[in-house]
Amino acid sequence: MDLKEFDKYIKSDKAEANSNKEIWMYTRVSSKEQFTNYSIEDQIRSIKEYAKQHGFVITQQHGGTYESAKGDHLTRKEFMILYNNVLVAKHKPFGIAIKFLSRFSRSGGSAIGLVEELVTKMGVHLIETSSGLTTENERDRITIYDKLLESRKENIQRLERTLPAMKDFLAEGKWLGKPPRGYTMYGKRVTNANNRRYDGQKIEINEEGEILKKAWNWKAEGMADVDIRYKLLDKYHFKISKQNISAMWRKPFYVGILTHKMLGKSVKGNWPPLISMKIWDKVQDRLDSSTRKAGYEKAPVNEHRPLTGFIYCSECGAPITSYIAKKKQVHYYKCQHGAGGNMNAYTTPRSLKPGVNDSFIDFLANLELDEYDRELLSNQILELTHEHQLEKKASSESLKKELIKLQNKLDKVNDKFFMSDSADETAYNRVKRKLENEIKSVEEKLEDAPQNLSNQENLLIKALNFCQSMSNHWASGDIHQKIKIQKTLFPEGLVINPETRQYRTNKMNRLISVIAEIARDDKDSKNKKTTRRGGLSSIVAGTGLEPVTFGL
Repeated sequence: MDLKEFDKYIKSDKAEANSNKEIWMYTRVSSKEQFTNYSIEDQIRSIKEYAKQHGFVITQQHGGTYESAKGDHLTRKEFMILYNNVLVAKHKPFGIAIKFLSRFSRSGGSAIGLVEELVTKMGVHLIETSSGLTTENERDRITIYDKLLESRKENIQRLERTLPAMKDFLAEGKWLGKPPRGYTMYGKRVTNANNRRYDGQKIEINEEGEILKKAWNWKAEGMADVDIRYKLLDKYHFKISKQNISAMWRKPFYVGILTHKMLGKSVKGNWPPLISMKIWDKVQDRLDSSTRKAGYEKAPVNEHRPLTGFIYCSECGAPITSYIAKKKQVHYYKCQHGAGGNMNAYTTPRSLKPGVNDSFIDFLANLELDEYDRELLSNQILELTHEHQLEKKASSESLKKELIKLQNKLDKVNDKFFMSDSADETAYNRVKRKLENEIKSVEEKLEDAPQNLSNQENLLIKALNFCQSMSNHWASGDIHQKIKIQKTLFPEGLVINPETRQYRTNKMNRLISVIAEIARDDKDSKNKKTTRRGGLSSIVAGTGLEPVTFGL
């Protein structure tokens, strides 16, 4: 039997590979300086010349920018675009052309693994146009792998030379890379050519920084991120994403501190802090103590729907969300479980029930003081405040005497120890620590000294003025003022009956709860001489009048 007639069924890998004349181009540099020095154009020219000489057609171009190749290929955006395009392409190219293998990767072993995957699984070869090496040839492939390992070795050697200098640079409080938003850097290696005329490095707060400083102050006061972002956009036309503002609160850079993994410790930065350590500590305390309700995240509020997430449905207990009917441009509140249905935000001539916002204004109006009640309440609070001041003053005097006694004891213990050659150091340290702790405890109590009574009176007048016109303050305020008033008066929110649009709450601000009690007394009796002292002492005790000033 003549077996030659079966030769036509033998498949030729080489013939099939050679029939594919499509290649893709990949170019890259490590830094912006290289990018501007025509290195990319040189790589493109080399690849095009190689394609022309070997009859290849370049159908796609990738890279063309600067990004480091020292890490894993998964960290490189442009490289991953190339890789994913190869992965999903139905008609894959014969190869990927690069001028130097170091432009492909400097990650060593992981780069070799990637090339193996391209060649064996996808049938896509790697071509180095400067040398003509290609993974289509087994010997060339081994040489390519050696070169990739050599690139990794060169990278490590370069790091060994530069790492000590980088550590020294950081230890001096200087910054590596682009500074966070709100700062401008001057020096020889900055992006902006106009800022390169400075010898060394200088970092200054710019206009954006002055705006961000306000954001930090708002955060320290307890304002939510969504409200801060809205206020920045509304007042300063300053846009910042929720991810960026969330990350900003945890960056010590803004308080003038440099943290870097190379150093392993924090150092003072050579730039002006944007905020004080006091503001930083307040923000960190709020972040650490904040808790999110499981299964629910409040949606951003709208100026027409300020009660979003603040009120709850009496039918199912779920927080009330809101939306706008875009065609009609009508605002609605809605129970997220559907039990309470939709509720119009405003009262209109065609609405069957009062709007939720208008019902809230009426609710506040019912809690407001009249002139007679104001005078009565003011006199009683001032009387209690005066009594409280006298009590704290007497307590303060007693604490001062106790502090003097403890300090004298500590002085005697110190004198006895230092003048004696046979004193027991262990016993001395134990007694010393005990006295120092007692002194510290007394000093902390003394810090809670009573404020000047005239200041308390001014705060009281401000608070009572507000309590006479709460509904007007809320109705005329912007979205931020509305939210602040809501949270101050009713820290746990309100429950609304979707049918009657009536509000109720389990917890009010202490002053407002007293006013509400007065209002109930007035409804139950026409006699204004009812006993109203109960509950007032809780407003004054402990924290003074500060909780009722609302910060408005």
